[in-house]
Amino acid sequence: MIGVDVTHAMLDAAARAGHGGPARLLLADCARLPLAAGAVHGIFAAGLLDHLPRPAAALREWARVTAPGGELLLFHPSGRAERAARHGRAVSPDDPLAEPNLRPALEAAGWHVATYEDAPTHFLIRATR
Repeated sequence: MIGVDVTHAMLDAAARAGHGGPARLLLADCARLPLAAGAVHGIFAAGLLDHLPRPAAALREWARVTAPGGELLLFHPSGRAERAARHGRAVSPDDPLAEPNLRPALEAAGWHVATYEDAPTHFLIRATR
């Protein structure tokens, strides 16, 4: 298992919290991973994709480092509507996590969407490589 973050502070926090365990903690940009093609069997990204400056580049990079048959899980513990309301705005059709936007972006990057859930209690995408 590899934990990746672009900041020392988050990696230090993960190590202090014991999330390092047998995992390697790696300082890296998730859109430019220092990993060989097909090096991992799965990627779990929690609340990350819509904060990236170039989400399509990250999706392509994650596909590059994931072995064929590997999985991508994009997760957030609340749905898009709840997060938009929390920020005082309506859900936008331009939202990169909206299914009409995200599904083609995933497919263009080499992922095949198996599950798209935008429930009040969570947001989850499961895609395979």
